[in-house]
Amino acid sequence: MLPTPHRLSRRALGTALAAAAAFTLTACGDGVDESAVAAARSSANAAVTSSIAATSSAVANRHIPTASELDARIKSALDPALPDAERTNLIEDGAAFRDAIPDMYKALQDNPRAVYGVTDPVFDNRDGTLTATLRLDKDGTGSNIRTTVVHFVYLDDQWKISRTDLCGILRSADYRTAACG
Repeated sequence: MLPTPHRLSRRALGTALAAAAAFTLTACGDGVDESAVAAARSSANAAVTSSIAATSSAVANRHIPTASELDARIKSALDPALPDAERTNLIEDGAAFRDAIPDMYKALQDNPRAVYGVTDPVFDNRDGTLTATLRLDKDGTGSNIRTTVVHFVYLDDQWKISRTDLCGILRSADYRTAACG
């Protein structure tokens, strides 16, 4: 799972819990060791601050792809030359779609004139997701164009199409798969 500024690293969480335990133990004794409490508090604050700074830096330094880059990712997932393991790696929880791959090819063969693509703008939601629009013209005539919002999730150091949104796209194209329930 992608860390966010609201999630603490295990080390930071452990330090914070140790500080709380030290405070509790000293508070239950005859006297409070103020210096031990202050040291524990300082250590916990430093760990939390460090964790948040590292997470914020990692989020801020990610490459935000363009609509054409995201479009290429979606289209590459449907390229028959791409090995299935690489194809499913482009999708959040992609392994769930492994059995649906032959049916996805059939849907493409049944709609050879379909035109689809991710369009600008791409919005960075600053929470490990991107939002864009997918345009689908099922018969390629331009008379029945559907659009839908599509999200990409940053997992395993790459942007993957959201499983939920992929299922929505498939439904909008009148395609059903067990991977989508």
